[in-house]
Amino acid sequence: MIRNILLVILLLVCLPGCIESPEQAKGTFTGYVVQKDKEANRALLVSDTERISNDERYDAEWIAGIADQVNVGEKVTVETIGIIMTSYPGQTSGTFLSKEKSEKPEGAVMGPEEALRKAFEQEKSMIPTVKKVFFNKEKNIWNVTLYDNSLYKDIEVVIADRE
Repeated sequence: MIRNILLVILLLVCLPGCIESPEQAKGTFTGYVVQKDKEANRALLVSDTERISNDERYDAEWIAGIADQVNVGEKVTVETIGIIMTSYPGQTSGTFLSKEKSEKPEGAVMGPEEALRKAFEQEKSMIPTVKKVFFNKEKNIWNVTLYDNSLYKDIEVVIADRE
């Protein structure tokens, strides 16, 4: 009887330390906004630098609570809050922190964010990683290299700069 009482007390003391609270699960995530779900107020961010260990995919997360603050094609950093569901892509909540500035190249009509939006529209990859965005001034085109995390291959997309 005493043994059972001690076991219950031990569980009550130790168990709260095993439960992850939203305060313990804060972190940051930086990636390109590749999709938005306005109804659910979430955006899909895909990292261009971090790979998931022992896998050919880049890290990707649906972040709830930021869709009205970000645009497809932007590279942003968010603070993740709460428990991250470990599906691929992951799912969590977050708060918008900052946007990486991207300069429009000399001679270009559109900027890199708009070129990326057009590349995402043209190439319907489910979870694309941005590997390269380059403006070819001589040909007046954008060369965009995406990595398809579903098919595990690079995709080259050419976008004409608007006249």
